[in-house]
Amino acid sequence: MFRRFTMVALTVIVVQAAPAWGQDDSSSFTTERGRAAIEFKDDAIQLVAAYYYSQEHHDSRWLLIEAAVSTEERFTVHRDAFRLITPDGVEIPLAPHTRFRGDVERVRLLVQNASTTRHSIGSYFRPWRQEAFHFFRLPGTGTIQDDFVVDSDRTALGDLFFASPTDAWANGTYTLVVELEGVRVAVPIELD
Repeated sequence: MFRRFTMVALTVIVVQAAPAWGQDDSSSFTTERGRAAIEFKDDAIQLVAAYYYSQEHHDSRWLLIEAAVSTEERFTVHRDAFRLITPDGVEIPLAPHTRFRGDVERVRLLVQNASTTRHSIGSYFRPWRQEAFHFFRLPGTGTIQDDFVVDSDRTALGDLFFASPTDAWANGTYTLVVELEGVRVAVPIELD
C-alpha cells in the first residue's frame, strides 16, 4: 500500500513540474543543424538560421545571419518582424538600409569573407517554391524590399544584417526573434 502511494505521489510531482506543451518552451521545436545553424519548426512556422562566419568573426559592427522562413498560413513578413536580443536583453532591430549603404565597404568585405561559409539553408524546406528576399542590397545589385510573402508552398530565403550599437559583438548567447501575427519564434545565436 505504501509503495503504491509513493508511486502515485511521485507521478503527480513529475507531471506538475513538467512545462505545459507550447508554454514558451521553444527548445522542444528547435534542432541544431550544425555548429552555427539552428532550425525551429512547429505546426505554424519553420525557420532556419545560419551564421557560420559571424559566429567566430564578430569583432566589427556587422553581424550576418542567413535566414529561411516558411509558414502554414499565408503571411506577409515585414522587415520589422526580425530582431536580435543581446545577452543583456537589449533588442536590436535589423539595420536600417541607410546605415547598411553608409558602410558599404565594410559590408562588402563581410559578404565576401562569409561566401566560403554559406550554409544550404533551403535544403531543410520542401523544394516547391523558394524565393529570395532582399531587405539589403549592395549598390548595383537590385532593388530592396520591405516585406515578403510565405505560406505552406513558398519559402523565402535571405540575409539579415544587424549593426552593433558598440561597433562590435561580444561573445555570448543572443536570440533571433521572428514575430508575426500570432506567431513568435525565438532561436539562440551563439557567438564565440
